Order: sequence, then C-alpha cells, then structure tokens
Amino acid sequence: MTPLMDHIYNLSVRIGRRGTATEGEYRARDYIKDTFDALGMESTVEPFRTIPSFSYPYILIYLISIAGALFLLLHRPVVSIVFTGVGAVTFFLENSSFEVVSLLLPKRASYNVIGHVPASGRGIHRVIVTAHYDSSRSGIMFSPRFVKGFRNTFIGIVISMFTMFILTAMYWITRVLWLKVLVGILALDPLVTVILLMHREIKGQYTQGANDNASGVGVLLGIAERFSTEPLRNTEIYLVATGAEEVGMAGMLFFVREHRDLLKDAFVINIDNCGSGRVSYIIEEGMIKQYPADHSMVAMADKIVKESSMHITPRVFTTMSTDALVPLSRGYRAMSIMAFDDEGVLPNWHWETDVFENVRPAPVNLAYEFASKMIGTIESREEAA
Repeated sequence: MTPLMDHIYNLSVRIGRRGTATEGEYRARDYIKDTFDALGMESTVEPFRTIPSFSYPYILIYLISIAGALFLLLHRPVVSIVFTGVGAVTFFLENSSFEVVSLLLPKRASYNVIGHVPASGRGIHRVIVTAHYDSSRSGIMFSPRFVKGFRNTFIGIVISMFTMFILTAMYWITRVLWLKVLVGILALDPLVTVILLMHREIKGQYTQGANDNASGVGVLLGIAERFSTEPLRNTEIYLVATGAEEVGMAGMLFFVREHRDLLKDAFVINIDNCGSGRVSYIIEEGMIKQYPADHSMVAMADKIVKESSMHITPRVFTTMSTDALVPLSRGYRAMSIMAFDDEGVLPNWHWETDVFENVRPAPVNLAYEFASKMIGTIESREEAA
C-alpha cells in the first residue's frame, strides 16, 4: 500500500472505531501525534471539552419546539411563542456552528493535534490544512435506503421548526383555530426526528470511519510528510487534525477561538470524505445558510483544474456541515475538498459499510495532489495574503 493508504488502514482497521471522546479517538490522537514527531515536526496536542454526540442538543431543541406546540393546544399562546421561537433560533444557530444548547450539556475531553512546518524563507503566506479524525455513530437516517433523501428530510424539519413559530404568533393575533391544528401537525416532524435520534443513541454503532474521515487524515499526514521534507520558502503550513467534528465541529470551534491570530491571514484547506467517488472542491456550503468558499481559493482551484488533467469538479455541499463552515461563517478564508458518488452522495456515509475495503487509492491520491497543488499555488503568490 501507499503511505496514504497505510495511514487510512492504521486509523480505520488497527485503531478502528473512533467515536468522539472515546478511547478510539484518543488512540487516533496519539497515532497522529507520533506521526508528526517521527517527521521531526513541531507538534502540540490541545485539549478541549465537548459533548459526545450531536443527538443530545438537537433532541433538546426539538423537544422545546414540541413543548411549544403543546402549550398552544393548552391555550397558552404566549408561552408557545416563546418555546417555538427559542426552538427555531437555537436550531438555526447550532446548525450554523454557533453553540447555544450544546454549552449547557455535560462535556468530555477531546483533542486537536497540530503540526507546524515553518517556511524556510520569508514566510509571507500561511496555509492551514484540516481534517477530523473522529468517526460517527450510525443511524436509520444514514441507511442506504434513506440517506439519498437526507437533504430533503432536513429541509422538511427546517420548514416545520420555523413555520411552527410563525403560525403560533399568527394564532396569538388572529385566534384562528385551524392555525392551532396545523402547528400540532407540524410538531409531528420534530417528534419523529427525536425518536430517530434516540434510536441512534441506543442502537447505533460507531463506524470504522475509513472514508469519514481516515481518508482525509491520510491526505493530511501525506501533506505533512511532503512539506516537512521540503519546506516551502514563502509559506508556513499548519496541519490541524481535529477531534469531535462529528458532534458539531467542536474541535474546529475550539481551534478558531484559540488561534484567531493564525487564521487572520491564512488559507484553510479542509479535507473530508475523499476516499471514494469523484473528487470535488466545495464552492459553497452550509445546511441552512450557505457560505461561499473564499473566492481567491476557488479561483486557484479553477485554474489548477483548467491547466491540468485532474478530473475534479466544483460543487455546492448542503447535506451536512464540515469543519470549513466554522472559519467561513466567521469571515475567514476556507475551502473543502471532498468526494461524492454519481448521485452526489458521500459514499458509505455514517454507515457500517464505511470500512477500509471500500476506500479507493485513486480519489485519495487525487485529493492529495490537488491539495498539494493548492499549497504550491499559494506559495507562488508574490504578495502577502
């Protein structure tokens, strides 16, 4: 196997399931740190606290909105407006990488692993390559039968959450009975979602996470090896392996809070799910509000594809949030590199089939070469970013 595939094998098979804040995630942390150290890189491990599952805050958010519907049925419209409004607002914020409910829940330890390759010369540019190393718990919503409709299901819950609030306010003003009935019907959507999330927590299993995201970490470690051996003159590189991405990008949230000085002038390249399918660079992402990737990075990607034989396409990604959403939503420059099947779905996403045998070397190598060319293009820029 190639070195990249070796890393993916070690993470997904030898270490295996890497649920957030579990022993598997900690073993992966040590593996990445040991790899950085073996390359002679400057490296640090930064601890932070995180919730262990994204199910918990969303169960609470949905229950708040459901309670609002119940209060309306009990002829308490003002209380209902408060509850459905809080549910809608917190739902939007949590989906946009701004923690609210998550801050109130019990936390466990997770870690970011950071490697640094200084520039050999002036160091006028900075690149931050990111990839998360934890793996997700499976659930019915991610099964092959339903995963293709995940986006449509999510849009349905968005409509339900916000419409419940609007109709509750309308009922308070008009006292039209059918508005109350409609709110009760809409509340069935978050109720079903709560049941699915609870089933996920009880019956779901952590995946081996070969594609999501041992593949991205493999590319990150390959980049670390490449540029630690031959540092660039004008560009310093940070390699940031984030923990707890699968529970709401907690590792990236912590990194952004702690390292605003690094992010200010940096180009963030996020590698996620690149082990199967067709490689793409993400020009816009976000589940509710979409954030465009940095225009200069998109221009670089367009030029690389145009001038090379790489079969890589631009794509908008709205199915799930990635680590790139955190810097993008806060005004920093970022872009994700991912791979999708012919139907635009992440292969084996959050399912038991996300195993090493289903990872292909070709897209992994292509993502690696593309990311390396992005770094090389940034290096060739004459002025500081």
